[in-house]
Amino acid sequence: MGTCDYCGSRFPLTRSTRKYCTPRCKTNACLDRNPSRVRAADVRALYDLLEADELGTVEAFRERLRRIIAPERPPISEPAADATDTNIDPYIPSLD
Repeated sequence: MGTCDYCGSRFPLTRSTRKYCTPRCKTNACLDRNPSRVRAADVRALYDLLEADELGTVEAFRERLRRIIAPERPPISEPAADATDTNIDPYIPSLD
């Protein structure tokens, strides 16, 4: 018996069905995959961004990169000011 990688149901393992219980599950799994490559329009936008004369601040540059690469993600938040103002020395483990 095997377990379907898409729906999780148990099915008898055969030579033709190794990962998915039905061809429908295999097709749906293909449709749900995240793209592993950057679209051509996004590559062109990246080149335009890198070739721009005026890049502005680092935060603006990072935000423009985020909008090109991952527009569905929320904007990049800035680190809290009080978190960087602490006077705590970092712990460095010894190698003894």
